[in-house]
Amino acid sequence: MNDINKYEQVDRRTSVRRKEDYFWLKRLADLTGEACLAVNKNMQIEFIDDKVFDLLQMTPVSVDQIPSLGALTAIMARQGYFGQGDPKMFEALISDMLTNQRLKQTRATQIINAVTPTGSHVDIRVSLGRDDGFLILMRDITQEELRRRALNTALEIGDSGYWHYNLKTKEFQVTADFLQEFYSPETFEALKQEGFRQFTHPDDIEKTHTVLKRVSATCMPEQVTIRIVGDRGDVRWIKSNVMPNVDEGGRARSLSCFFTDITRTKEKENALKAAQKKAEAALNDKNAFLGRMSHEVRTPLNAVVGMADALVQNCDNEEVRSQLALIQNSAEKVIDLVDGTLEHAKLSEKAVSLDLAEVSPRQLVNDVYRTWKPKADADGTLLTCNIHDNVPETLKLDSYRYEQCLNNLISNALKFSKGGKVQIVLATANSDISPKLVLAVKDTGIGMSKDALDHIFDPFQQADNSISGRFGGTGLGLSIVKDLVDLMGGTIKVSSELGKGTLFAITLPTQIEAAPAQKTYQEPRAPHKGNAMKVEALNDLSPTSFLSRKPVPPQPVDDMRATSHSPSAPQKEVKASPFENVRVLIVDDNATNHIVASSLLSPIVKSIDTALNGEEALEKLQSEAYDLVLMDIHMPVMDGIETTLAIRSTPSPFQHIPIVALTADPQYQQTRLCRNIGMNASLGKPIKLAGLTQAFEDVLFGEARSISPAAA
Repeated sequence: MNDINKYEQVDRRTSVRRKEDYFWLKRLADLTGEACLAVNKNMQIEFIDDKVFDLLQMTPVSVDQIPSLGALTAIMARQGYFGQGDPKMFEALISDMLTNQRLKQTRATQIINAVTPTGSHVDIRVSLGRDDGFLILMRDITQEELRRRALNTALEIGDSGYWHYNLKTKEFQVTADFLQEFYSPETFEALKQEGFRQFTHPDDIEKTHTVLKRVSATCMPEQVTIRIVGDRGDVRWIKSNVMPNVDEGGRARSLSCFFTDITRTKEKENALKAAQKKAEAALNDKNAFLGRMSHEVRTPLNAVVGMADALVQNCDNEEVRSQLALIQNSAEKVIDLVDGTLEHAKLSEKAVSLDLAEVSPRQLVNDVYRTWKPKADADGTLLTCNIHDNVPETLKLDSYRYEQCLNNLISNALKFSKGGKVQIVLATANSDISPKLVLAVKDTGIGMSKDALDHIFDPFQQADNSISGRFGGTGLGLSIVKDLVDLMGGTIKVSSELGKGTLFAITLPTQIEAAPAQKTYQEPRAPHKGNAMKVEALNDLSPTSFLSRKPVPPQPVDDMRATSHSPSAPQKEVKASPFENVRVLIVDDNATNHIVASSLLSPIVKSIDTALNGEEALEKLQSEAYDLVLMDIHMPVMDGIETTLAIRSTPSPFQHIPIVALTADPQYQQTRLCRNIGMNASLGKPIKLAGLTQAFEDVLFGEARSISPAAA
């Protein structure tokens, strides 16, 4: 009897204890938001929380109605949890799992992921409890599962992954399913557990260690790109974004990283770099070829143009003079073709840079006008130049490129307006932002159709197919002007009407260095009747005021320049040469060039001597007195650059002798180099008497300046 009472007291205490356990279990479930279920060793349900029914989307019932897991499974089956499956099989699987766990006597938690008929995901965790019973906890993981699937999908599509590294335990956790194809199952499992340490490319190990150490120390995220090596030796490029996980004390406890396989991107970059390198090599080869072609073509043409010019100056037979003029013009067209092709190639490759300096735009335009005036007169074309008094005396410009643009526009205008009129206008126009320098060239020539205007600045394009045959040219001139204007930050506009002429206007931004100076030219005179210009193309620059001011005409052209620029013009009476006492030394390795220069200069200078290279020139300078040196650039033994530097750097009586460069490479860079090393002027081959006399006048009697190829 006492034993029976003892057992009853034990059962009573056990029952009270379990009720107390379930009370606190329910409180804990309420706090965590999880549902709980207690099952004894006979699979009988001893406690079930109402949230279980919410998660399983079932109607709540009492424990009496579902005394066992089998009863609960039957209710779930009726609600469609198992589809066509047998709920008893599910119950048997659960029973086996619980039995196995009991036999192993493990305290580890087993996890089952269930899906409700409506598609919700429930996480079910089973743990062995007291008296061989079980505690089952459930929670809704639908949102977590959706996020996980979305992340996995993104990682799979984007060849991406992530890892987590515990700085204290040194443990790695890697998720990167896309890497399975590069590793065996065993190796991939090792990568997931150990990270990329043993798989990092040897050249990137130190970089990786440095970045991880720095992120851990500074708690600042960093980006690093490394290579990992696959089982077959294939290399993958991995771009990683490493972020620290910082505790309340501001110390990094772990590192997380999102990484992406950028191997395909790297392969494309390498292919593009290789293609770019190949293209650059091809462009360099093309430039070198064009440069050599320009040099080689100019050398023989120097003899053709130079000798023809020398003969023109001393020939009284008009028929012969016209034939010589034809030779000259044909040779110069070849040179223009070579120069235009070379310039277009350099502009297309962005190989042209500006050399800005404070210059006088008035003087630049006036000089170009004077260069073309004889040609216009010879063609019976009225060429006028109007420089408005609102043009500042000094501006920052690239004088060479500015003259190049104007030369091309005037050349075009004169070509298509023989016997007509060509007007040059230079003015400053005010805009909303800053003053603009406006340069306009208008002609009364053949004009262009609207369709032709749409392609006027395209390279190798002309107004129509008959232009090249009737007027010549390659169609590069205006394309070069457009590229140069763009390079200078300006705009060019064109207005034309078929049969009524064309207007080109270049507008450049200006950085005015000084206020407009007092007029240095002669007083203005009324412009020639009929020279009024419509400038609708400049409507954004107040065109009404553009031509309203009185123009300042350029200075008159002297007789020597007028005759020298037009071989077909009538020969004027020869005046006494201002260079009749000048002694000239010609330094050139080509004997033909000696003959050309001597033929041009012999009528106007006192004496001429020659040297085949720089060493020979230095010897002659030490033994003879000369007034001027004509120096070729490319020569064997000692070239023109070395010779000039030797002359300028050695104290001697001839240290400051005027030196004029003669070069078959009259590009801007060559001209600037000649000026920088101490030469006084530069002439491009082929040389003509006009260029020589202008250079002589500048370096002997006036302010020395470089002579552009166009002026030669």
